[in-house]
Amino acid sequence: MKSKIIGIIPARYNSSRFFGKMLYKIGTKTLLQHSYENAKSSFSFDELYIATEDEIIEKETKNFDAKCLMTNKCSSGTHRIIEALKNYKNLQASDIIVNLQGDHPKIANFTISETIKILKNDERAVVATAATKIDYEMAKSSNAVKCTIDKHQNALYFSRSIIPYSKTPKDISYLYHIGLYAYKTKFLYELANLEDTFCQKNEALEQLKILEHGYKIKVAIVNDLPIGIDVIDDVKKVEKVICQ
Repeated sequence: MKSKIIGIIPARYNSSRFFGKMLYKIGTKTLLQHSYENAKSSFSFDELYIATEDEIIEKETKNFDAKCLMTNKCSSGTHRIIEALKNYKNLQASDIIVNLQGDHPKIANFTISETIKILKNDERAVVATAATKIDYEMAKSSNAVKCTIDKHQNALYFSRSIIPYSKTPKDISYLYHIGLYAYKTKFLYELANLEDTFCQKNEALEQLKILEHGYKIKVAIVNDLPIGIDVIDDVKKVEKVICQ
């Protein structure tokens, strides 16, 4: 039987490092519209939504005919998706929900499809994400989250530090974590009740909570290094990709 797959882009207006970035215009469209249309072009979803607490975001979604889910104020995109799941019955009928980053407007279609595929193909896994190979120079940054995996593409750990350790760090490649998550819908109810964990809090990486509670995260290895917008200085890099 075909799985029902829903994509959700959590979006908020009050971004701390770049206020109002979801409505920042890149060319003739807002960042949010670029991200929505890119996700839609992947043809991976039976339904695609934007979830927000902000009326100004909801108003913008009407300009490009996107479906919007209103939530209360949430501490993270994951929490926003969980709240939407509890409040909207059409989400509850899904098998997989994909958390898409609204500030990554050019994530490759195959990155989305491969992440969904690797989750569907493992009955024991509850979450899947994606990673791509990077060199030492990029891996040095604590803003670049790295991961290690086992031989079956199960995540072993995620860190802001360089992992794995090497005596010759410039001679090996590292796996850069792409912030895309596919969840089996039933697991999101469990995730909502999981207590925070030691490594999660110290690394400031919420996916570690899943590993520390003993669940499996599959990692799709892809040839894709999507550019995200965290601060205003990132806009020019994204403009080059979108407007070329």
